[in-house]
Amino acid sequence: MEKERISKYGLLKVLAITFLIFAVLTWIIPAGSYNGTTFVESETAPIGLYGIFINPAYSFGIFVQYVVLFLVIGGFYGILNETGVYSKMLEGIANKFEKRKKLFLVITIILFALLSSLVGSQVAVFVFVPFAIALLMMLGYDKITSLAATVGAILVGIIGSTYGTSVTFKSFFGMDANNGIVYRLIFFALITTLYTLFILSKNKCSKIEEKVEEKPKRGRKKKEEVAKLEKQEEVKKIDIPLYEKKEKSKNVIPLIIIFSLLTIVILAGMFNWYYTFGIEFFGNIYDSIMNFKISEIPVFAKIFGSLPEIGSFGNYDLVAVLLIASVVIGWVYGNKIDTFIDAFIKGAKEMLLPSLYVMFASVIFAVMVNTNGNISYTITNFLIGIVDKFNVVIVSLVGLIGSFFYNDFPYLVNSIYGAVSNYDVVLYPAMTMILNATYGIAMLILPVSITLIAGLKYMDISYKDWVKYIWKFLVAVLAILIIFSLIILAIIK
Repeated sequence: MEKERISKYGLLKVLAITFLIFAVLTWIIPAGSYNGTTFVESETAPIGLYGIFINPAYSFGIFVQYVVLFLVIGGFYGILNETGVYSKMLEGIANKFEKRKKLFLVITIILFALLSSLVGSQVAVFVFVPFAIALLMMLGYDKITSLAATVGAILVGIIGSTYGTSVTFKSFFGMDANNGIVYRLIFFALITTLYTLFILSKNKCSKIEEKVEEKPKRGRKKKEEVAKLEKQEEVKKIDIPLYEKKEKSKNVIPLIIIFSLLTIVILAGMFNWYYTFGIEFFGNIYDSIMNFKISEIPVFAKIFGSLPEIGSFGNYDLVAVLLIASVVIGWVYGNKIDTFIDAFIKGAKEMLLPSLYVMFASVIFAVMVNTNGNISYTITNFLIGIVDKFNVVIVSLVGLIGSFFYNDFPYLVNSIYGAVSNYDVVLYPAMTMILNATYGIAMLILPVSITLIAGLKYMDISYKDWVKYIWKFLVAVLAILIIFSLIILAIIK
């Protein structure tokens, strides 16, 4: 009983210990801030006993958007299950790859890494994680392999970000989206290939081998034999999160079309086309629709209200899109209102704990955004001051340690901008790639990563097991990053 309790709350304990470590550090390290590029040190600003209890509440207030988003993701899949054709769609895909399981695994890894690398929004790509995990587990892959191929791949895409964080670097360093893109593409290809080979070398199938037994002859079935056969059938069932097999003789084509359109809308909506590539197409269409008037009345603006344009979606817009898709799917498949609500709530319940854990993973970040000066600035200033010129290892440490305090990349860059903005602009391609990669590495292992924590809790995998699984890959990536960055510096100097 005690072991079950430890296992059940293991991840929560990790989050609590992480926050307590941070609280202790605030007693030891003085707070600091930047006035432009000048560092200003102040006194320590410790988190007292009261702060240990109040800050999680602040975190909930600030990051409730994540709670709402993950609950709606769960509700969306609850509606998919209720259609009775979602399982049919998944089984159809799984059957096609039954004899090519490794191919599907490779495709999944590359696709999630690529989407994350291009779009940049981890939560947007996470929407499709339950879908892919269901398929992987139906093909026989175990939980940790399924998690690594989806959630892990999302974070590998962040490590090798190509255009996903270009808006951040344009905002802070004035960099064009294509500045250093060749280096980024090569680095992305290197680490994605390495990650794919890494997972292939470790993957395990959890599918239970079916034992063929001679069926008892008719008329001689004994109760114990029947019970044994029934027990074997139970064992063959695989417990897949947010998946419930329901048989309904309805057409699967509408669901495929809606799901495909939803994918396009989410990915296109969460990518900033204008600030990345200067593309005005979506903005022009939006203006034409919203400014269309009949008798001087902007008809569509009145009907749609504050509709965001493609390329400017935020997390709440993502919530709205998923809710709309849920309603449309429920309507197309004839769900009654009560049935729809029950199915949505059932799915949301499965994502309740992951959504709350994500909020707890952001407690340190909540403290950071609520203070003008903090220990993160002091640490950054100390590390940068160790050497008097650009150093790959030092900048890597700044990115890694800074990510512990800021699990949101734009905020991380903002926190270290004053320390690194004095570097020569010719070094920016290498510097930004290092910051990107170290942030992704940190999010792949630190318990402040919302994507990782959501995935671990969703799949019910312990943090310890994940660290044991992934640490060798992270060491290899860090070594490749340093070597690759040194090569870039040798080329651009």
